[in-house]
Amino acid sequence: MSEKKSAADAGLEGDQDLKFRKMADSFIDVANRHCENAPPAMISSSFLFGASRFCAFVAAGKTGSRESYQAEKDAALDYYAKEFRTMLEQNLDDYSRVFDEED
Repeated sequence: MSEKKSAADAGLEGDQDLKFRKMADSFIDVANRHCENAPPAMISSSFLFGASRFCAFVAAGKTGSRESYQAEKDAALDYYAKEFRTMLEQNLDDYSRVFDEED
């Protein structure tokens, strides 16, 4: 597993971590159900788009004005891009075990 830690791994303990994991699993369950009617690449793109829209909503909610929002926009982009990369690296590393089991 990757040595990098995401915010999810670094700051959640006990019940909060369990709640976080269950919430993530519920989103994945929805994506998996969509696999019955759409190709995985479309679902992945839709999932990313939805996550980005929600992240924009969260970022905007942390600011009180257009000026503050504009000033914080680059920091939000940097934060979410870094978090996504770290989480994706962890999941890609974890998923590589599938190939180890085939060997």
